[in-house]
Amino acid sequence: MLLGPWGFLMAAIAAEVIGVFTMKIVSDSASVPALLFMYTMIGLSFYFLALAVKHMPIAKAYATWEALGLISITFIGVQFFNESLNFIKLLGLTVLITGVVLTTLGAPSAEANNRQER
Repeated sequence: MLLGPWGFLMAAIAAEVIGVFTMKIVSDSASVPALLFMYTMIGLSFYFLALAVKHMPIAKAYATWEALGLISITFIGVQFFNESLNFIKLLGLTVLITGVVLTTLGAPSAEANNRQER
């Protein structure tokens, strides 16, 4: 395997972030090539996520994918699109991170998953 499950998950997050970033550009320009690129990146994101969940619990993978994607998109919105980042948004991101940590701690280990598959 070229990438491990965490490598596939990071590739899924990167593709998601690029796809959503492109979505903002598409919404402002209505460019057909940008629209096709956006769909390609979002499709790649789900493909890589599917590869990641072959070897890790889906709750852990999805929570991490969603949280890191949202955090990245929030900071891109602030940096490139002049969106605000106020206390309520920071509180929401903090709660999100806490939820991901708790979900990850509650997810069965890879070893436990392997035992269940037998």
